[in-house]
Amino acid sequence: MSDKMTLQEQVHESFRLYMLANGLRQTRERYAILHAIYETEGTFTIDDLQKIMEKNRFYVSTNTLYLTTQLLVEANLLIRHPFSSSASVFERIADDRPRSYQICSHCHRITRIKSKELAASLETYHSRSFHITHRIVYVYGTCASCQRAMHKRLKAANVNSSTK
Repeated sequence: MSDKMTLQEQVHESFRLYMLANGLRQTRERYAILHAIYETEGTFTIDDLQKIMEKNRFYVSTNTLYLTTQLLVEANLLIRHPFSSSASVFERIADDRPRSYQICSHCHRITRIKSKELAASLETYHSRSFHITHRIVYVYGTCASCQRAMHKRLKAANVNSSTK
């Protein structure tokens, strides 16, 4: 693809070629969903995407959103993150930069890790027997807010048990 093409044009063309190669119908809805996703920064859920589509006054069923996001994952234009929350979390693939996230195991808050050292390490990792398409690291633990709340509960429990 040409360097002069915008990101929207590049992903549109990539999705078009994917659908042609797989004998899939090219619908207005699928392209509208693709463009809404690529106008969105960061992670999102299907509910978030539904709200974006409604804000754009383009109404599609939840089922259409699920099916189209699945196609976009298969076409390597979208990542479905394996976060432990109940809703699927997605993110567009706008480049091949490594991504890293920290996920609180208690409140399920997700934050991006901005570490040049970690990114550099991910960029230099190569495998002879495995073709790498994305470089993503997930770090699970307890966020500062949950640590403070747990400390307060522990302190309160200690006070209550010593007053008995």
